Amino acid sequence: MKSIGFFGDSFCASNQPESWCNILQQKLGADRIRWFGNPGTSIWSVFFQYNRLIHQDDVPDISIFCWTEPYRLYHPRHILSANTEPMEGVDPNMYEALEQYWIHLHNYDKDELAYEYALKHYDQNILSKVNSEIVQMWSFKPFETAGKGAGIKLNTGTFIDESMYAFSGGKENWGNGTINHMTVEQNQQWADRVYETIRS
Repeated sequence: MKSIGFFGDSFCASNQPESWCNILQQKLGADRIRWFGNPGTSIWSVFFQYNRLIHQDDVPDISIFCWTEPYRLYHPRHILSANTEPMEGVDPNMYEALEQYWIHLHNYDKDELAYEYALKHYDQNILSKVNSEIVQMWSFKPFETAGKGAGIKLNTGTFIDESMYAFSGGKENWGNGTINHMTVEQNQQWADRVYETIRS
């Protein structure tokens, strides 16, 4: 039984039939789909998640990575990024600490450098040694929301140097899409684009 897994943020979190993830699974002929996409997650959550699968010898046959932006903090249970809406039942002190961090301690240059180094290390030293077909792409192309050039190239497997955020229409259309921040038509188009790139 051939499995496919999706790792990343909200751009690969929907399991609705119209999701590009389900469409791609069918096009690639995978029998089973495994959902690991979580809204608001950081790249660090993906690293820890995938490392557990590696140690358990349980990685999918096809692993699709949708890398998010550099500015999300890691927490094992909660979403912590700028302008995070407090969740009911979560200690309000955590959100106060988060707000104070963004005001007094956060540094964009450090975030971007750590992000670049971490992704390149994971690409070259972890993913390159995994027995899985690897596909890497951007949810947000770094550092498109900051208006800077990207400059990050990933070498393991198939690397799609495009952004779903930009493909969806970016900030102007944010929220208009109902599935993975994209319309049904865009989900179909993205699945086609990824499939054609993988199989070219």
